[in-house]
Amino acid sequence: MTIGRRSKTIAVITAISFLLAMLTSCSKGNGAEEAAPVPAVEAFDTSKPVHLKLYMGLLQPDEWIQRHIIVPVQKKYPNISIEIVRRGKGSNPDELVVAGNFPDLIYESIPRYAVYKDLGLLYDMNDFIKKYKFDTSKLNPLVVDALKVWGENGELYHMPLWMNFSVLYYNKDIFDKFGVAYPKDGMTWDEAIELSKALTKTQDGITYHGIDPNSITGMAHQLSLNFVDQKTHRALLEDDGFKRIFQTFLSAYKIPGNENRSKVSRDAFLKDRKLAMYPFYADMVTLLADTAAKGTPLNWDMVSLPSFPERPGMGYEVDSHNLSIASSSANKEAAFLVVSYLTSHEPQLELSKAGYLPVSTDPELLKSFGTNQPELKGKHVDAIFKTKPSPFHKFTLYDSLATGKLSPALTEAEKGGKDINTVLREASEAANKAIDEKKLGSSSK
Repeated sequence: MTIGRRSKTIAVITAISFLLAMLTSCSKGNGAEEAAPVPAVEAFDTSKPVHLKLYMGLLQPDEWIQRHIIVPVQKKYPNISIEIVRRGKGSNPDELVVAGNFPDLIYESIPRYAVYKDLGLLYDMNDFIKKYKFDTSKLNPLVVDALKVWGENGELYHMPLWMNFSVLYYNKDIFDKFGVAYPKDGMTWDEAIELSKALTKTQDGITYHGIDPNSITGMAHQLSLNFVDQKTHRALLEDDGFKRIFQTFLSAYKIPGNENRSKVSRDAFLKDRKLAMYPFYADMVTLLADTAAKGTPLNWDMVSLPSFPERPGMGYEVDSHNLSIASSSANKEAAFLVVSYLTSHEPQLELSKAGYLPVSTDPELLKSFGTNQPELKGKHVDAIFKTKPSPFHKFTLYDSLATGKLSPALTEAEKGGKDINTVLREASEAANKAIDEKKLGSSSK
């Protein structure tokens, strides 16, 4: 099913312009061009059966895994079979390592690799990249640069599969109910929150909410804030940027009618249909499609993610879903062939058709964006390309210890007993304590 001719043409032109702008604004991750000459590669033995296990650190439906990973791989390499292992009780990474049964491959997103690094599970693919003359310049350099932060000396532990995007989704029925004009591209957070006031009210015994800003860390990315200093390993949560973020969140949560924040969430938007606007990632399109398939479609659309005046159009930081080779795998070469093949034209084209941004730099792929995703038909697809991902922040292995203190601090500020400066100071102190404890624990091993 295809998008309307006019809207699709605009979306394609905008998409290609967006991708080309990203490519020219970022440094090239081109290990293939700089590599020294290597011997000819011995042909991979396709007569030998290879069984790989794939660890799903992120949730994806079985149908999605079959369509975008297992089927294309088996078409290319009939001798390679893939078994899925999902995260859960008894199958968390540390539990599988202890059992000596960790899978060969890992499916995960950029910000969530700390646990795998701590467990020594990440494997540098650079030797295989040289051996097979894999051209990393064909991959989006913004994504490659973000992936390289996990290595200290140019290691590349992950191969990107598709890029995430962030937009503001909205429920058209709630806007229509209250006679409020739909949101538009290019709004600031202040404008979006001001718009939400006309949608936060009770009618016929039902309380509706205008907006939930949703992600503190996402908003921090929009301002290019760092959570922990790379040299001192001290939390940076008292930065003026975090104060501004808290003020922005509180301006939304203090709107009369928004006092009970437990009812303002993704479920409030997707299931309860009582939240008018919700910023989120590409996954929401899949969730909306699933909802429609169950017979309860939501009358929705999207606009570009609200941003700050000094950083117009900047969304959440670059995020990709990736495949990595486990250092414990006995089938690393077969695993590399799998992850490298999935960045090639045909698998990337199928992802693009399904509404997932390809990581390949080939602009032709975006001409088919969303054409196999009925949920995107007639939607404002341009919004996806009007929100530019922010570059990856200065990451440390202690970031999660700092970011984990932000939500409780915001809750304290909402209660009104402590001001923003106080709760952020206490959050920084708690984060520094947790960092010191982690360092002490690591040194005693």
